[in-house]
Amino acid sequence: MNSAVKKRADEKLKEAYSLCYLPLIKYCNVRMGDARASADDCVQEAFLVYYNRLLSGEEIENPRAYLYRTTDNFVKRAVEDYGKNSKRTVPLEEAGEFQSEYLPFDTENIDYDALAEKLLNTLSEQDKQFYKLKYIERLPLSEIAELLEISPAAAAQRSSRLRKHIKEKMTDFIESEVQGGI
Repeated sequence: MNSAVKKRADEKLKEAYSLCYLPLIKYCNVRMGDARASADDCVQEAFLVYYNRLLSGEEIENPRAYLYRTTDNFVKRAVEDYGKNSKRTVPLEEAGEFQSEYLPFDTENIDYDALAEKLLNTLSEQDKQFYKLKYIERLPLSEIAELLEISPAAAAQRSSRLRKHIKEKMTDFIESEVQGGI
């Protein structure tokens, strides 16, 4: 990859991020309603698509419009997914009587602190640092990117990979816990 193209892409991304991130989050929160928990993911994905286009050398004349249009596509998918998943939920009053088909075991006896400790021990030092910044200190990705001296797009990719890794490991750990303990 041409270093001049990367440098230009990084500059354009930083500029777009500083101008559009908060308005896009607000836009998502309004558009997504009950699904607003996914607003940050939608915006991050839009910036990632934008950054990849810039890295490929593509010229985007109106970054703001492009980001809104791209974010809107992710919002539509997230709202649709939320609608599908919300059909699986039950009112809180009925939750005690409901047997979940997704958790074929009793969750009351699981030691979540031990699971969390086991999970953190599987992470690399780099992932542990990112986990601490994102989930314990609850810093926004823009600040994490600055602290780690990486681009916001790289921070978004790392966040996505870490979330996926945690989900996979937690599933394995819970199944292991149910079958015989940690």
